Amino acid sequence: MNSGAWSRPVFNLNLSAWRSIRSRHREPIDRALELRFHLTGSMLSALGMLQQRLYRRTFDQLDLRPPLFLVGHWRSGTTLLHELLALDESFAAPSTYACFNPHHFLLTRHRAPSTRQLARPTGDMTVSGSSPQEEEFALLCMGATSPYEAFVFPSALHQFEALCDPDRFGRAQQQKWNDAITWILKATAYLCGADKRLLVKSPANSFRIPRLSILFPGAMFIRLVREPCAVFASTLKLWQGMWERYALAAPLAQEMLIERILETRLALERRLKSSLRNLPADRAVTIRYEEVVADPCGTIERLYERLALGDPSSLLPKVSAYMAQHPRSTTGSGEDWRQLVEARWPELFDEFGYAPG
Repeated sequence: MNSGAWSRPVFNLNLSAWRSIRSRHREPIDRALELRFHLTGSMLSALGMLQQRLYRRTFDQLDLRPPLFLVGHWRSGTTLLHELLALDESFAAPSTYACFNPHHFLLTRHRAPSTRQLARPTGDMTVSGSSPQEEEFALLCMGATSPYEAFVFPSALHQFEALCDPDRFGRAQQQKWNDAITWILKATAYLCGADKRLLVKSPANSFRIPRLSILFPGAMFIRLVREPCAVFASTLKLWQGMWERYALAAPLAQEMLIERILETRLALERRLKSSLRNLPADRAVTIRYEEVVADPCGTIERLYERLALGDPSSLLPKVSAYMAQHPRSTTGSGEDWRQLVEARWPELFDEFGYAPG
């Protein structure tokens, strides 16, 4: 057996998650790695059942304030805004430790490493165990249907939009997804304080706004957009980086990956546009990444006023300090792709006010 299979980076999938993913992707993998997923998956499932048993009654009695969801296509700036808003102590965001260890983080939180910094596969930021994180990773690890199975088996990218949208799942899968996202958000509120508003970020939630509005009445949404060429180039790098680290099967050819990125972006923006149109004006707002970088404090002040989030005055010095320590540039790296992107995404340049080159 390949000893490297026991040490390579993998997601902490419980047995249900692994079996579900393998039912859709039968590509052969190393036998040692298959055994590892079964053994660790069984252990994680047992821990998850114990955790559920210990906290279920408490969570059943826990009421959540309407969450604030950050949506928009991958690499559009949702992570930056997530980091900035999480500096506001009136918000509670799922942590990296919780999202990658959803089966036991309540049981092991006192041993969780909170300060060790690790580079993200995209290479543009570092995160620690306490950093705000996408709850999507928790859903994946808990066995809820998630598009992030495409990080493990790249062929899932062909069904990416369907994997994002619970309204396209079977009834049992829908219920499992509802239960998983409710669990991770209630667990976050339990740890951080039920009086805090949950701050939730996952680009895949762009396909789920109608369902999220039903599950969490009064939920609000901030949509991030960014210059299309920069988004395209950065998304291409994202998939290549994640596959290099996590893929268990051959990545898609670059031509196919490019086509899927182009198609998925249009599907996401069309779904977002139709979903946000049905929400009251005080529950949804669209901002540009470039505004956040150029004037972070002013942008946040406008967001707080538009969504009635309270007084941001105590937050603004923290935002300024963060941006000074983590400078961002609005200059994208997508010029090599401009001709293709302008030809395939012309409506995105028009709708969001980005002048073609």
